[in-house]
Amino acid sequence: MTKHLHRLAPLILVAFGAAAMLGARNLGLGELSAPGPGLWPFIVATLLTLTGVVVLFIDDPEDYEPWTRGTLGIALGLASLAVFIVLFETIGFFVSAILMLLFWLRIFAREPWRWAVPLAVLGALAFHFVFVELLAVPFPDGIVFAPVGS
Repeated sequence: MTKHLHRLAPLILVAFGAAAMLGARNLGLGELSAPGPGLWPFIVATLLTLTGVVVLFIDDPEDYEPWTRGTLGIALGLASLAVFIVLFETIGFFVSAILMLLFWLRIFAREPWRWAVPLAVLGALAFHFVFVELLAVPFPDGIVFAPVGS
């Protein structure tokens, strides 16, 4: 089983690519003379899928480092980003950014609470300022920075 573990990443690429192709097709591909909104995503998803298929068959397992505890850290970081995305949609950017930064500072950077909490709050405020105030990125309403009257 573990000798085929190197095939996991290409299989995930193929699965994501195939799902993206179906999603893009549902948007409407149109024609080359009048492309639909799904044409470019479909092309990119097709390239992603083909790349995954090629890597699945020609990739050398000797190119990979063995799975270690560090691998678990990478998986934990990706899982925390997934949780951040869900929280971002439900409770807004600011609180979810504080929670994610706090988690990363405590778990990955091993910062003590006395540093992690203020750094997480200041980091979330800085990100909010840059994206919302300077770049005018429209974030979903949150529980902290909700519009007046909501």
